[in-house]
Order: sequence, then structure tokens, then C-alpha cells
Amino acid sequence: MELGYFEKNKDRMLYATFKANGYHIGSGLVESACKMIVTQRLKQSGMRWSEPGAESIAHLRSFLLSDRSADISRFARAA
Repeated sequence: MELGYFEKNKDRMLYATFKANGYHIGSGLVESACKMIVTQRLKQSGMRWSEPGAESIAHLRSFLLSDRSADISRFARAA
């Protein structure tokens, strides 16, 4: 079973090549972003969110924390 997985995904596991080209190959960067965007805002004490409300806040925080200049008005209105 594992052998089949590795054979099927061998082109996605070129870690030395990816690292040499400056790509991040660990999950720490993504985990940190999730903590910054989601946990610090949505999981505060006593907070309850609908799924659409939580998604809107997550988009809004993502835009604000990344300094992107995209139009965030639709997410701000939804939140």
C-alpha cells in the first residue's frame, strides 16, 4: 500500500530540489498562518460564529494581515 503511494507521488516528493529552489517544504509556515488568521480571532472566549460569518472574518483578517490592496469591502460587509 505505501509503495503504491510513493510510486504515484514520487514527482511531488523532490524535497531537495524544492529546498534548493527556495521553497518551504515544512508545514510550520502554514500552521503559523492558520494560528494568526483563525485561532487568534475566531476562537476567543465566548465567541460563536456562523460558518458564513467565520469565513468572512477569516478572509478579512487574511487581507489585512497580508497587506494586500484587494477590494475587501464585500468581506467587510458580510462580516
